[in-house]
Amino acid sequence: MTSEVATIVAAVIAGAVVLASGFFLGRRQVRDQAAVEHGQWLRGQRQDAYIALLDAWDTAVKGLQREIDPGEHFEEVAAHVESQSGPSFWEDHEASTATQVDRISEGVQRPLERVLLLGPEAVDRACINLAEALEVLGSSVRSNSGTPDWPNYNMYQDMCRNAEEARRAFLDASRESMRAAPRPGH
Repeated sequence: MTSEVATIVAAVIAGAVVLASGFFLGRRQVRDQAAVEHGQWLRGQRQDAYIALLDAWDTAVKGLQREIDPGEHFEEVAAHVESQSGPSFWEDHEASTATQVDRISEGVQRPLERVLLLGPEAVDRACINLAEALEVLGSSVRSNSGTPDWPNYNMYQDMCRNAEEARRAFLDASRESMRAAPRPGH
């Protein structure tokens, strides 16, 4: 092989290496860019889901508050209605309260599921705690609803504190999730 042929072969090999490395680097750049764009899209979806859940949560908690706080004269009205209709008043009240609590809680189910689909794991755990806190808060509204001892304000207030802690934990987890900028390879 002459030196001219060797130079041409070396140039062809060098060109092929440059071309191949350019191809692989270009693919890597495109893949990284796609990962960052997907991360930004996911971040936007999460933000929307977190806000929707907090809105639905606040609406549900206010609804439960309205349910347990029918007015300062409830006991007087209940006693009067019970004297007119008998024990069926409390049975009706228990069924009505259960129906209302279920209806109020239903409004949070879809936003909860959406957050659980989008993650991340820390937010999922906080979301599950939020769901459990709402369920227990609803149970406190139902507590004693079939009796003249309704509402059970002590239990309700304890569960309100529990619900506030769960909301705060969810907000902290979602805030931490939103502050992490999308990066390639993550």
